[in-house]
Amino acid sequence: MFDPRKIIETLNRHNVEYITIGGIAATLYGCPEQTYDLDILYADSVTNRQRLLVALAEIEAQWDIPLTDAVLQRQPVFALNTKFGDLDILSEVLGVGTYEQAKTHAQPVTIGEQRMFILDLPTLIATKEAAADPNPRKQSALEYLKALQQRGKQQ
Repeated sequence: MFDPRKIIETLNRHNVEYITIGGIAATLYGCPEQTYDLDILYADSVTNRQRLLVALAEIEAQWDIPLTDAVLQRQPVFALNTKFGDLDILSEVLGVGTYEQAKTHAQPVTIGEQRMFILDLPTLIATKEAAADPNPRKQSALEYLKALQQRGKQQ
């Protein structure tokens, strides 16, 4: 069963530097998009990758081969299965770049007792536009986010 709160709790407990992006971030803005995974953009540093690997081991993250620091450095995106549901980890995202580039476009949110950062609305929209996913569900979510942004500008 998908439980993003458990994943976030584990990442936070291990002090992983990350920003929540994708469908969960859209949902936190009020978008009714249904999502079945958690997408994070993580800081691609030696120290943070080590913290991330410890957190991933705790939530039993699985990929094609065992995850190591060397494996994480091979590509920018990994779609993982965990005991709490699917988790996509990214070291770079179209429309915003790396964690270092994105962190100035992140804002804190608190869910229950867990604090995390999500992309601000304009940047989240930019990432969804850059992804150019033709899936009608994704396109509807993008249009919803744009409408939210437009309403915010009119107020």
